[in-house]
Amino acid sequence: MKQKKQLYFILTNENLFHPKYLAGILKRLDEKEYKIVGITQIIEKRKSPSNYFMNQLSLWGILGFLSIGCLSIIKKILEITSIDKTSSIKLIADENKIKYLKVNNVNDKLHLNHLKKKKPDIIISSCGQIFKKELLSLPKVACINRHSALLPKYGGVLPIFWAMYNNEKSFGVSIHYMVEKVDQGNVIFQKKISFDHQKSLFTNYVIAFQESIQATIKSLDNLNKNKIIKKFSPNNKQYFSYPKSADIYKFKKKHKVFSLDDLKLLPLFFKDWT
Repeated sequence: MKQKKQLYFILTNENLFHPKYLAGILKRLDEKEYKIVGITQIIEKRKSPSNYFMNQLSLWGILGFLSIGCLSIIKKILEITSIDKTSSIKLIADENKIKYLKVNNVNDKLHLNHLKKKKPDIIISSCGQIFKKELLSLPKVACINRHSALLPKYGGVLPIFWAMYNNEKSFGVSIHYMVEKVDQGNVIFQKKISFDHQKSLFTNYVIAFQESIQATIKSLDNLNKNKIIKKFSPNNKQYFSYPKSADIYKFKKKHKVFSLDDLKLLPLFFKDWT
């Protein structure tokens, strides 16, 4: 009997996009080929919560900040009451009898020891923490990462923001090998999406995460075939940090961050993304 490849997910602490991403993968994953043996959620300690909220308000504006904030609160209530079993990473893990763990630091020794016991073939990441060498070398096959950009361009933070800022004609999703340098691994699968510059930053992130589900599934097929669709090459748009206030101001003069039309998308977060 063919042995299933063991998958382990490491996801960020965010209750809108990532639960839908994980739930979508679980529905599409070939259970004859793969088994999810665990999920870690990264709970980062923010140095200054007040600065974080001010940055979010600056980026999303009042309408976006309040809409996203209210949606997050509703999702949290649904998680606490267990009304919606897909409202959080933990509920999805519990519903599917998958071991769930919360950590502050992905490279913590206790976390690494936990992963070693799970013996994953593939670690799938969608989080902002940098994997150090010991973690990268832990799975039998590879650590791979989901990123909302057409790598090797737009590595780093808020890639869709920067792609829109620079008036690119397209954006996308890349699943790539993880290496010690951030977002510089070879790309296993990539989905290109044409920009409609009438759409907002929020809408484009919804599109990216919806596409990320099938992209991850297809990347596993390519991984089995040792298929690389794009090798990393240095370029002048390979890494971006969080935008400064001046960058956000300039962005908003040309593009939408969150609009009234985006309110129509909010019910999507209570439906399956399949």
